[in-house]
Amino acid sequence: DRSIKSVLAQTYKNWELLLIDDSSKDNSIQLIEGYLKDHRIKLLKNKTNLGIPSTRNKGIQNSKGQYVALLDQDDEWFPEKLEQQITFFETLDKSYGLVYTNRELIYNDGRSLGPKINIEPKINKKENLKMFLLSNVISSATVILRREALEVIGFFDERIRWGGDDYDMWIRMAQKYRFALLNEILSVRYEHGNNYSSNKKKMMIKALALAQSHAIRLGFSKSFLKKQQFHSNYRFGLELINNWKIASGSWYIIKGLFLYPNGFKELTKTIKRRL
Repeated sequence: DRSIKSVLAQTYKNWELLLIDDSSKDNSIQLIEGYLKDHRIKLLKNKTNLGIPSTRNKGIQNSKGQYVALLDQDDEWFPEKLEQQITFFETLDKSYGLVYTNRELIYNDGRSLGPKINIEPKINKKENLKMFLLSNVISSATVILRREALEVIGFFDERIRWGGDDYDMWIRMAQKYRFALLNEILSVRYEHGNNYSSNKKKMMIKALALAQSHAIRLGFSKSFLKKQQFHSNYRFGLELINNWKIASGSWYIIKGLFLYPNGFKELTKTIKRRL
């Protein structure tokens, strides 16, 4: 219920909260029912477990707003999140389909990993698309999407049930729309064993396959596909090293460099930045 409370605490009040119960087996329904006195909160139920993308689509299709924000059941927003982001979005023209922010990362035992500062999107749409084909730099809880843009590109791909439906959405959105970063920390993501992304290696492999399928469809070169492999292994290796798995992390970085020797430039940049 910390997620629901974080919506109720928003300084921006003109929202509706659609809670979709994906055929849960715990006490989610009982918890939610206590909040339904607020007319802005609605409960929708799936008769069977449909997975994240189908459930997200159900929420979008039953919503009324011109903007759509995503919040998973284990994350939360800071009180100014919607107000700041929507105010910023309304300064942008219709060529922008997505605005994202920075976030804080916290383990469920309370240990903070500190702020996660996201990468600025590229102004040029083609270069921005390339950036997202190389890595997913956006957490779904930080995003607000223009509903009109969602209707143009299509909703979440319901076939992707391993947790990469949001990454697929950003790639498809980047093909037609510009992105903007509001450089503020406005949400918290909690890391724990039940996160879809807890199996990092599995996520890395599947995210790479997803990004490469888009790159092949869009006609990118074999050299770019190698660059994708490098970035995937390189970022995964850095994450392992950050979690004190030095040997395995170094192995993935070296593997990435063998796949794409130009990756030495990326490694040099990282070393200089950290020194």
